[in-house]
Amino acid sequence: MADNLTNTLTKLSASDEEDSPKNSPHNEESIFTDSSGNKDESTERNKERRYVVLQETNGKECESWYYFLRHNGNEEALKYLNDQLEKIDMFIMDDCSTFDLDLDHTFSEQTAKEMLMLEVNVTFHRKFDGDLDMIDFKLKRRDSNEDMIYKVYEKIGMGQMEDFIDEEDIPDDGNLRSDSESVSSGDSDSDGDEPLVPMPTRQSKLMPKKLNNGKGGAVNNKKKNNKKHANRRLVNKKNK
Repeated sequence: MADNLTNTLTKLSASDEEDSPKNSPHNEESIFTDSSGNKDESTERNKERRYVVLQETNGKECESWYYFLRHNGNEEALKYLNDQLEKIDMFIMDDCSTFDLDLDHTFSEQTAKEMLMLEVNVTFHRKFDGDLDMIDFKLKRRDSNEDMIYKVYEKIGMGQMEDFIDEEDIPDDGNLRSDSESVSSGDSDSDGDEPLVPMPTRQSKLMPKKLNNGKGGAVNNKKKNNKKHANRRLVNKKNK
């Protein structure tokens, strides 16, 4: 009986090994490849986007703001950018900006989007989903530290980062519109002569006569009559 039990267990064990994924003909294939060995492009394309932060700090503005740059696919350009920035001892100088790039930490797209809505600075944080160009600051061995700060600032300072990466994600709530964009295209230049605070349409007796289009004349005439009577009393008093 013991022999029969041993034989049964041996058969079951052999059956499990045959059905195991280890023995499957497709067990060595990656989840990103199909049976022909080609990469599944749709899976790679849907891979979660991650972002790194480039911080710009400006002495004149007395504030810092972030550029969220897409990390996926821009690794080489980001590394080249960081290698150059690390050669500079950043400090606030005149009206120039300093820059710091953090490649050790990445952030989700949701986090980057939420940070765009933060309203604590004059300058909003910005997010870019495009491909980053190779940015060459033309740094030379003979350059002083101050010279290198100037070169970086002249290249990407005060928002010029947008010249080297496209597909900026701008919220549609109107917060990031510039002054020129906030004015409708149909407005004319003559609108600039209009009062900043329009005069109320309701007329008030407290308005000066000129502003009240003469409707406050009765009030003004009463003041004049009172003044005339006061003068007459003064004259009569002197005559007495």
